[in-house]
Amino acid sequence: MTALRGHFQMNCNVPLLNRRILRLHAENAAFVAAQLRLGQDGPNFRLVELFDLESRLGGHLDALVLGRDAGLELALENLAIAAEYGEIFTAFHLFLHARPDQSLADLAPPEVLVWDLVAALGAAAAWCAPTLMAARMRDWISGRDPMAAWIALDVCGRRRIDPKGHLGALLSHRDPRVAARAMQLAGELGRADLAPDLARLADGGDPGLRFWAAWAAALLGDRRTAPAILSAHVTAATPAPQARMVAELLPLVLDDRAARSAIARLMSDRLTERWGILATGALGAADTLDWLLRQMAEPVLSRIAGAAFCRITGARLSAESLELAEFPDDPDDPVVAASPQESFIEAKLYWPDPEKLARWLAPNRARFVAQTRYLLGVAAWTIQPPIEATATYQLDQRAVAMELATRAPEAALPNWHGAVVPQSRGFTRKW
Repeated sequence: MTALRGHFQMNCNVPLLNRRILRLHAENAAFVAAQLRLGQDGPNFRLVELFDLESRLGGHLDALVLGRDAGLELALENLAIAAEYGEIFTAFHLFLHARPDQSLADLAPPEVLVWDLVAALGAAAAWCAPTLMAARMRDWISGRDPMAAWIALDVCGRRRIDPKGHLGALLSHRDPRVAARAMQLAGELGRADLAPDLARLADGGDPGLRFWAAWAAALLGDRRTAPAILSAHVTAATPAPQARMVAELLPLVLDDRAARSAIARLMSDRLTERWGILATGALGAADTLDWLLRQMAEPVLSRIAGAAFCRITGARLSAESLELAEFPDDPDDPVVAASPQESFIEAKLYWPDPEKLARWLAPNRARFVAQTRYLLGVAAWTIQPPIEATATYQLDQRAVAMELATRAPEAALPNWHGAVVPQSRGFTRKW
């Protein structure tokens, strides 16, 4: 309580709440939660930056929980002004603490329980202590409320908890959103025993479920049907998060010829070129480096092409002064503009200087030989866990996680979103 004296005026019996400061906690908790969500896939976010965000978020939430009804009231006032990810995250987290014995339908008002931002509900539940969530998790994952089941599955995914026998039945849940999250979880957990079920479900009619079933099946070792489904999935209309997931996975589960064919198809449409560049970085082939240098001349593709070049070679644009001396204005890109995550990633990428990179490549070219996939400057097959030992930044850790998962289908997908904890030297992941 000593650390919270600024938040509460104390007498000998009951803390007297300072509503002005508590309101700041509600506003800041919402802001930090949204920034943390974006930063977990940020191209220049390290564990130390995430630890800072997580610590700040934890402090704000602790103060609001101690504020009890007043903290919840102020979070709801904030939600009434802007009902976005961070505000819903904060309000739902406080409801979970304030009403531990109520069903989900009675736990929070309708403006909190919205499917469009259900990811905020899952993240808020995952932030609660396991002792607070244990009974709920058992009830929610086996109950009739589809949103409750989705949240329970999402908590399992964020903490890499295996729901055991519940998962197989949920793959065919009557609500396609729950079924999709169950499929994703099967892939995240390395549940290879469910690969036949996923392969069967990938032949279904719902395009969204076909995607998730194929994505999970590919992670779990399917190198025939699932990659073919994923290869055809990305079009100009595909949501950016799914398109990114396909682009980073396909080159790892297709043979070289098929992967290059898939990349060529993506590059044939201006609205899918971004994913073709991203897939080229995942392919990691030495003979694509000069091609990537040429793509940097196109402003819309320049930064993503620079990132792909660095993903293969391990070059560091800022640290090695390989960026443009003056950054141009951001070009109009409808693909980026339609996705908050892609907008965040693009804004955080450096502008590469292709001439400087060409000069960097000349003496380093001999390091990159044909018939070898490269990731962050080394042969991909040499990379070993943990992911933070190889990759400093979050987006690179995501790439390393995919590399390791496709190499060992029965193992869980390394959790690059796991909580950060300090150790004697630096930081590591809790989950």
